[in-house]
Amino acid sequence: MSDLHGQHADHRAQPSSALAARLAWLVRLRWYALAGIVLATAAAASGFFPGVNVRVLAVAATIAALYNLALWRAQRAGRLEAGPRAALTQAHGDFLLLTVVLWASGGVHSPFLGYYAFHIALAGILGGPRATLIAAAAAIGCAGFLALGDVLPLLSISTWAVRGALRSGTEVVAFSSVIAGIAYLVTHAVSELRDREEALARARDRARLEYEVLSTTLNELDAGLEIVDADGSVVFKNRLAQRLVPNPAHGEAWRCPGSDHACERDVAGRCALHSALEHGDAGHCRFAVRVDGSERVYELHSFPLASAAADGPKVMNLYVDRTNAMLAEQQLVLAERLSSLGRIAQGVAHELNTPLATIRTLAADMGVALATLRAQVPLGGDALVADLGESAALIREETGRLGRITHSLLAGGDLVRARIDGAVALSAVIERGCALVLSGARRGTRVDVDASLDGIVVIADPDRLVQVIVNLVQNAADALRDKSDGSIRIAAEKEPDNRVAIRIDDDGVGIAPEIQSRLFEPFATTKPPGEGTGLGLYTSYMLVQAMHGTLVLEPGPLSGTRATVRLPLSRAERGLISGAARNREPHRGVSA
Repeated sequence: MSDLHGQHADHRAQPSSALAARLAWLVRLRWYALAGIVLATAAAASGFFPGVNVRVLAVAATIAALYNLALWRAQRAGRLEAGPRAALTQAHGDFLLLTVVLWASGGVHSPFLGYYAFHIALAGILGGPRATLIAAAAAIGCAGFLALGDVLPLLSISTWAVRGALRSGTEVVAFSSVIAGIAYLVTHAVSELRDREEALARARDRARLEYEVLSTTLNELDAGLEIVDADGSVVFKNRLAQRLVPNPAHGEAWRCPGSDHACERDVAGRCALHSALEHGDAGHCRFAVRVDGSERVYELHSFPLASAAADGPKVMNLYVDRTNAMLAEQQLVLAERLSSLGRIAQGVAHELNTPLATIRTLAADMGVALATLRAQVPLGGDALVADLGESAALIREETGRLGRITHSLLAGGDLVRARIDGAVALSAVIERGCALVLSGARRGTRVDVDASLDGIVVIADPDRLVQVIVNLVQNAADALRDKSDGSIRIAAEKEPDNRVAIRIDDDGVGIAPEIQSRLFEPFATTKPPGEGTGLGLYTSYMLVQAMHGTLVLEPGPLSGTRATVRLPLSRAERGLISGAARNREPHRGVSA
């Protein structure tokens, strides 16, 4: 950027340096003019031009030479003033010198009166159109002064008394010198004009290159950048800013992103840009927008720019991506909440151990008592006793599972750690999970467990897998709470990569759009207050990952939601799949 600043400084210095060069050129021209005056004075002193006032001519030449010498020395020393006023001052001095020379050389009758045209052209080159008009008026005034010598004898100090061939030759020389001088000035002006045009073309090319370099650089920024004029029109916008906030339609002013997105505004409800335009204060707001299919959070910073009063204020808008920073902040908050939850869970686990042990002992005693009672009840009552025995066994198993979880927490474990000891029969886990959920489910909820689950054995932690199935089936049942004829279907499908896909489908309300992108985040829930902590799906997701599987939630094939758990098959199951594949290969070969 320092080079660009240097180039702009050179551009600003060019006008003054060009004017200084013109003044130096004027000093050189004056030496040529003085040489002509000295020759004319010598010729007049020798008698060639009778009637010429030699003394006044000599005094004028001496004063002009001293003046030009002073200007020349000031130029060499760098002290010569180079402004437009200095050029006009010198041009007026030359008019005065020419008038004195003509006054001493016959006045208005001198053939060199046409030199005023030369000086008018010179003043125009140095000072422009206005200086040309002033010089023309000055020439007319000076010629009028010289003409007064014919009316007032007191103003006449010389006569032009040249006769014969010398008179004609002098007139030819005067005319030719005027034509040559004007031609020289025009040629010089045209040459200088061409030089200026070439310099302007080079400056335009350089400016275009600088703009392209700057525009390319700004387009590669990770931040959006735009310049907005005082009337709200967009002056410049880089590529990212165009994607975030497209240009308004023709005739429309710039609109705050808050008009389409949730932009945070000030207490007065105004966007940061409007505050910057109206009051010259910097401001910022935050909004969300979809970029490349994902939602990003951007922060708009508006900065007023210095500008001319007539142009009105301009504002630079900077769009900074705050998504990663917000995610990092959220992760810190979640980490702290999970850490607090872990500490609370350990405390709760400690307190639950004793009542869980008591419940388990009582459930065991209840099972023994029911077994004794079963032999004593009359025929037909044993079914009820058997059902109560199964409930007691289920209570004993679940309290045992809860005991293992609490012991894991007290030993420094966590809620999402799995212990894989061996293979687990999938149908038994599904049956157990459904029994735990549906024992308290509302009437009307139907669960269809497909026969495809039979005989499938997976590598998993049985307790943790039951926890995952309970969470997923419970979510499906919650989605059906407002449906009287809702249903849940659980099926399994073996996949070629030695995995099994467990699918839990419901025909409930489906996935809410506002939670779609945060399904597996901790504490994210759409359930009413008091009915959900937002940890169920997060815990299930982490548990499935700990068991080397995957969990995906997506819209169901017809309606509702489909939860798909993929887990590795047991080695025995893999062998069966490999054997079946080998048995099918000859058949495929025959078909081929």
